[in-house]
Amino acid sequence: MGSARYNGIADDLLRRIDAGEWQSGETLPQMEKLAKHYGASRNAVARAVGKLAKEGRLVSVPRRGTVVRPKHRKTVMRTDLVKRNSRHVKDGEEFTGGYSFPAAVGNELWIHHVKPDVRKAPIDDPRLAHMLNVPVGELVMRRLRVTGPEGEPAFQISTTWIHPRITAEVPEVDESYGTGPGAWINAIEAKGHGPLEWLERRRVRMPTTDEAKLLLIPTELPVWEIVRTSYSARDENAVDVTQVIIAGDRMEEVSRLRRDESAQWPHRLNGPDGPPVAPAEERRG
Repeated sequence: MGSARYNGIADDLLRRIDAGEWQSGETLPQMEKLAKHYGASRNAVARAVGKLAKEGRLVSVPRRGTVVRPKHRKTVMRTDLVKRNSRHVKDGEEFTGGYSFPAAVGNELWIHHVKPDVRKAPIDDPRLAHMLNVPVGELVMRRLRVTGPEGEPAFQISTTWIHPRITAEVPEVDESYGTGPGAWINAIEAKGHGPLEWLERRRVRMPTTDEAKLLLIPTELPVWEIVRTSYSARDENAVDVTQVIIAGDRMEEVSRLRRDESAQWPHRLNGPDGPPVAPAEERRG
């Protein structure tokens, strides 16, 4: 009986969501109000909400409540190809600036889901500080952006830490939007650091509470953490380090496999360590 009750509530909530009573990103009424509406216990409503959360239609956001997630969300196949970014629009016209890294695809215009936060802040993560080659806790110019397609929850959180020598040399890096999207990267390369080269490290981990809130995902959903280091062509030192956080269900990575020297075709009788130890007749036997 109890199972039928909360399943029935879950079905009706889903029907109301699909009918548009609550739009993506909106908050459901409090549990007590829903319980009163359905003439059920708070526990039955909580179980119904939990069922829809497991199905990806609702998410509990700290200090906000239960939020509706979209039925369809963009996912990407991520490769290793970097393109010039032509997804910008200014005064109604498209223009090119900066780069489109693999998580962003096509010519789709992404929006800022929160205002870009650009300011000096202490770099407290020892891993990121080591990659940027600065002391832990040093004040570093930080560019925080939360972006994604319009009409969907944010696709990614992107935090760039820029080396102090670059901040002093390229004043454009402290402007919220640069002199146009991507233009601060153009300015760095124009100062003699181009062409930049990039190295990425990727891992899967659980999100922090703040990351889950910004991406509108449950804290139980793993995220991709991609850390990209940019290197100067002038001195080969790190220019900046960018940490990108993407919900684990929104990205699939595709890699082209390369053959090591030892795996070239046609195969050789002698391997990289010399001829086999055992005589040929023994190997055949």
